[in-house]
Amino acid sequence: MEQENQLPQDALSALDEIDRLLHQMLMLAELSAGDGDVDRENLQKVLEHLQHKIDRIADRLEHI
Repeated sequence: MEQENQLPQDALSALDEIDRLLHQMLMLAELSAGDGDVDRENLQKVLEHLQHKIDRIADRLEHI
């Protein structure tokens, strides 16, 4: 029996996608913080792109 306060499947999928994006961002931040030869400017652009994707998903969640 399904609980009334359970999130719709669309919301759960959106939250899973946000979780995946946040893990990617964490990996990139750790890479940037390391001692290796990394193009931090390019990493910043990728992080900003991932943030925009999270923002778009969050906007969709407001309408679920």
